[in-house]
Amino acid sequence: MRKSIGILIGTCVLLVLGAASLSAQSLLDNEFYKKAVVQQQQSDQAYQNGDYDAATVLAKQAKDNFLKSDAWVEKKMNFYRANGWLQRATERLSFAKNILQAEVNYKSAWDEASVDVANAKVMLDAEEYPRSIYLSQQALDALRDLQGVAAVKKPEPPAQAEVPPLPATYTVRLNMERRDCFWRIAGFPFVYNDPWKWKTLYEANKNILTDPKNPDLIDPGQVFTIPSLQGEVREGEYDPEKTYTPLSSK
Repeated sequence: MRKSIGILIGTCVLLVLGAASLSAQSLLDNEFYKKAVVQQQQSDQAYQNGDYDAATVLAKQAKDNFLKSDAWVEKKMNFYRANGWLQRATERLSFAKNILQAEVNYKSAWDEASVDVANAKVMLDAEEYPRSIYLSQQALDALRDLQGVAAVKKPEPPAQAEVPPLPATYTVRLNMERRDCFWRIAGFPFVYNDPWKWKTLYEANKNILTDPKNPDLIDPGQVFTIPSLQGEVREGEYDPEKTYTPLSSK
């Protein structure tokens, strides 16, 4: 028996809404999304041919695969975020060890941060991403007071209106009209104010790329570390609500 046209149209509307929520650049290059697109096209063709039963079955299969693609994309973005935080915590731990000899001079903070970083890696491998992020942030908190030790001899800047330090990380955003890439990110005033410095940014973050040899392939949600280029102080995540002093272009 043929299914009613009303049921089929309702299913197709759900598919369109599902597809509209998945505009995530290269993250849509996954098997579930590809299957869903093919099944939706086959459903449309079956409907045009008057085979409403087949059209309904294919529409349901496409909807299921769109939902699976949604879940895959969300998981991937959570991985990038957790991995970015772990990278920051690991780099801070390395700095504390190699520059401050924290294993000896600040043993309590070092021990606490070392355990948190190790557990954050375990949680990342176990795909417990929120827990991994929390542990990485705990490690950074344990080492936060040590960050200023290396700069203790630097002269105090003259009194002036409080200006936030330049950000130490930048999370790749989803912008379909002007897609984030290393060239554009390096050109942001709060990054390097010079797109030609993109290679510095790429070299510092290529290990978290899906394809480390392809700097053109970056994904929303990836947390990029911004290395200091001119000895400038950087800390925290980029906040679009803050006003930063542009880095001098040299």
